[in-house]
Amino acid sequence: MRALIFGKVCFLVLAAITLSGSAAAVAKIDRVILTSEVLGEDRPLNIILPADFSPDLTYPIVFALDGGANYLPSVAEDMHSVQPDLIVVGIENVDRSRDMFPDPVPDRDNRGGGGARFLEFLTTELVPFIESEYPASGYRVISGQSNSGFFVLYAMLNATEVFDAYLASSPMIGWDWDMIRDRSVHLLDGRKSFPKALFMNRGDEDLDRTTEYLPGYVDLLGEIAPEDFRWMHEVVEGGGHVPENSYRNGIAFIFGDR
Repeated sequence: MRALIFGKVCFLVLAAITLSGSAAAVAKIDRVILTSEVLGEDRPLNIILPADFSPDLTYPIVFALDGGANYLPSVAEDMHSVQPDLIVVGIENVDRSRDMFPDPVPDRDNRGGGGARFLEFLTTELVPFIESEYPASGYRVISGQSNSGFFVLYAMLNATEVFDAYLASSPMIGWDWDMIRDRSVHLLDGRKSFPKALFMNRGDEDLDRTTEYLPGYVDLLGEIAPEDFRWMHEVVEGGGHVPENSYRNGIAFIFGDR
């Protein structure tokens, strides 16, 4: 595993421009190329530090799936609006369908099958690398939306010792509902303690793979979740797929009791 870091704060992305043409907000991004032995490919990373970042302090890390440089600044801005002291690590997609699903999905032309290996990359290469290069507090969040929201739940069920909190906006659990249900029962039913935090949301006009399955998952968690498992399901009235403020509300819930 090796990494190429193109300068600390190597380029700037304008998050918003006022009518007068002045910058309303600027996100500073570290651009990193991490060579993965597990995946056998280079993986681009985009890393946004707190506005008042100090190398003398330590920070929780959010590992943000779908973390391309064009999209990540708005996500990080929402997160920082409620929890300023976060390092947000955006993981760019290379082959999204391959990475988000552990098994080929028949209803998606059998795309998928690389989820387990992608999770191995996150847990054995990416997390150790980030925490060796940045002042991490040890508290780790993984976030995603839609298909990557599905992966967040998969990560919760299969890497329970790695992440502390999970943010899944409009998770498309209908793509592999049986696996999510069965693995959740295996992990949580009868378990006395699961001291994690999970935020899920959806719009009431969301896509079928979310709206037809997420209510059943909420009912299941209500039956089997240990008392110390903090979790929340939010339905946004009039919201569509990946409702606005998903990341803001999710981070507010996750850090509300910390």
